[in-house]
Amino acid sequence: MDFYNWLMRFKDVSLPVGDVARKIKSDRSFPKGNLDWKALKKYLKSIDFSNSELEIVKNVFNYYLAEKSR
Repeated sequence: MDFYNWLMRFKDVSLPVGDVARKIKSDRSFPKGNLDWKALKKYLKSIDFSNSELEIVKNVFNYYLAEKSR
């Protein structure tokens, strides 16, 4: 499962991760498929994600990687 699809599981959660998931869902240009953190961060900065949003995504991405490696 790629990061985008994994993250969409949280789109209805009333927490910051849900806010980020909804914002990413509304972005039709979001890169799907296998991403590394460097590419994801570069993309998110290009669409004006705030530093606090980037920090949330970084933490969520690390959870995604940990779950994926199980």
